[in-house]
Amino acid sequence: MCGIAGSLRLTGELSPDDVDIVRCLNARQRRRGPDGEGLWVAQDKRSALGHRRLAIIDVGETGAQPMTDVSGRWTISFNGEIYNYRELRQELAAAGRRLRTQSDTEVLINCVAEWGEAGLRKLRGMFAFALWDNQNKELWLARDPFGIKPLYYGETGTTLWFASQARALAECAPVDTARRPAGLVGFYLWGSVPDPFTWWSGILALPAGHLLRVVPGKPVPAPKLFLGIEALYTEGPSEPISAKELKVALRDSIAHHFIADVPVGVFLSAGVDSTALASIASDAGFKLHTVTLAFDEFSGTPKDEAPLAEETARLLGADHTTVRIGKEEFWGLFKDLMESMDQPTTDGLNTYLVSRAAASAGLKVVLSGLGSDELLGGYPSFWQVPKLVSIGGHVLGRALLGRVLDQMGRPIARFFNASPKPASGLKYAGDIEHAYYLRRCLYLPDELEMLMDESWSKPGLEELAALLPKGDPHLGRDLEGLSPHAVVSQCEVRQYMRMQPLRDTDWASMAHSLEVRVPFLDLPLFSRLAPAIASRRPPGKMDLASCAGPIATRLASRPKTGFLTPVPEWLAIGSAKSRGLRPWADRVATRFRHSPAAAP
Repeated sequence: MCGIAGSLRLTGELSPDDVDIVRCLNARQRRRGPDGEGLWVAQDKRSALGHRRLAIIDVGETGAQPMTDVSGRWTISFNGEIYNYRELRQELAAAGRRLRTQSDTEVLINCVAEWGEAGLRKLRGMFAFALWDNQNKELWLARDPFGIKPLYYGETGTTLWFASQARALAECAPVDTARRPAGLVGFYLWGSVPDPFTWWSGILALPAGHLLRVVPGKPVPAPKLFLGIEALYTEGPSEPISAKELKVALRDSIAHHFIADVPVGVFLSAGVDSTALASIASDAGFKLHTVTLAFDEFSGTPKDEAPLAEETARLLGADHTTVRIGKEEFWGLFKDLMESMDQPTTDGLNTYLVSRAAASAGLKVVLSGLGSDELLGGYPSFWQVPKLVSIGGHVLGRALLGRVLDQMGRPIARFFNASPKPASGLKYAGDIEHAYYLRRCLYLPDELEMLMDESWSKPGLEELAALLPKGDPHLGRDLEGLSPHAVVSQCEVRQYMRMQPLRDTDWASMAHSLEVRVPFLDLPLFSRLAPAIASRRPPGKMDLASCAGPIATRLASRPKTGFLTPVPEWLAIGSAKSRGLRPWADRVATRFRHSPAAAP
């Protein structure tokens, strides 16, 4: 896990000032890699690669980056981990490739050198990398299929800039830092800025599972998809998965995610996901280091997850740490939280705090249960969205009645300063796409007039048109014939999970130089789970609990609470008019509006 940065001169050569900007990007991303710093400039001065290192595999000098292969043709700056690098190393050696280190970085280089773009489909892990081909004078930018690791880029006409953090580019590179309408509108609609847009006009996110190949002297092309996980829902027979098969697949994923040359910990709450990870890891013989975050305000209440987590850790024989935090300590961290936040988001606070707790316990790597809810039906959306569509189908057949109820409900909601979501339920209940949008949105498009001028909302909605519901009962051809459960799962994976939990986990953990791994988002595991999710009996949390042993089974009957934080109490926004996350969203947006790099 690291921070990458760099530049590619599209015309001419890089100047000393250009190289200094890459140094600035390295410095701005220092927390992503406090163990080392590297800078490489191509001999022809076309390209420069920067790197900040968090040493996890091959922690000595042989694993330092940017790294050039033995042939001298390829040079890489890589962020992430390749969990099957040992198997790939053997395959490469059999093909005649010569490797001189024990790092997954060198394996990644040689995968591309040996198999080209097809080599990217062989990678099991999380990654974002910049790879310079010294022979063909070409830059490769690539991002893993789940979108676990971020990668941002911006073009200034003569130069292409890229980095692991959008905010670093906004603060260091000469890109357009005017606020992007799609970023502002997207944040207020969903609570996060949707890819490929960012908060800044001159910066784009490389989409998950995409590759960008840039040749100096030629126009920068559109990114190309090399692997889309959405298609896996419909590949192969839609057969249920047994608890035994699920456990074997999970155990294999967890074993690969424990590969490291430093201790690996586990975020442990009182939920099924983290308990299952810890239980299966313990059963597989791994030494457990578990961390639980608790809050003073929840002490002695059902919201306090520490007692159950501590009991689980004791039963598993884990080396356990519980870290408690209160309101005063939170406010002491608030400035750093906002400065660490890469783009505006209504989430990430919990991961920021628990990552701080893990780092204080001396850990550099932890496993997280992120992704389990999206794959195993853990969110209320899995039953609420189909139910909304079912109810709406009966009423919306009478189109006039639906419009009248919608128009009547909105003024009433505004009068009582309440959310118009319930009043808009019928309007958005016609199909899965609209119903899911209603379930996940923070503000509705009609509310934007209260938040911003039309000069922002109109172009923002136009830019986001491809991401907004269009009334099609399916989200695309790849979803035709899928059950409502499978459709919701894919929506959660590609819209919510990618745009918020994964992105927030990256910046929030990197703020504390901590690598977070997500075993549920493992390509071999997902390749088996996706068709099962589309089957007549999709796997659920009880299946996860049953394959993880009695500890997880006991917790499976506990009502789902999520990873709660006492934000309303800390911000004094717990009144009936607070509308959940809306005040927090307004506070975050205000901070970003006044950031020097975010000025309109």
